[in-house]
Amino acid sequence: MKVLIPVVDHENEKNKITKEFDDAASYCIYDSLSKTYEWLPTNALTSKIGNISFALKRKGILSVIIREMPVMAIHLFTEMGIALYPAQGNNLEENIKLFDKEELHPLTIVNGNVTHVSVSNCSTSCGSCNSGC
Repeated sequence: MKVLIPVVDHENEKNKITKEFDDAASYCIYDSLSKTYEWLPTNALTSKIGNISFALKRKGILSVIIREMPVMAIHLFTEMGIALYPAQGNNLEENIKLFDKEELHPLTIVNGNVTHVSVSNCSTSCGSCNSGC
């Protein structure tokens, strides 16, 4: 299974998970079957952050480890069949170990409410959503 994790960059701070997707300069793609890592600059996956869920599906990435995410994005990823796992802190290696040991639990949406992840404020670009943020 391939897992995407947004990180600060792919050189000096490639093991530091960013707070949100918008903060990332790179993505780490971890393959839990082969135990391999790949780092990509964010624009290598997609030029528009709003299209990231489609880009992930095209690359066969169906899981994301993230620290925070807007409610609207959580619903979109979930509807697209992409599992979201809340990061425990910002250390990439520690979170991958937790993922491999099945100690990171995917977030769930119950009655429209998101559990197990820090929900961030909506960005100004999604003012038309009805997420209540």
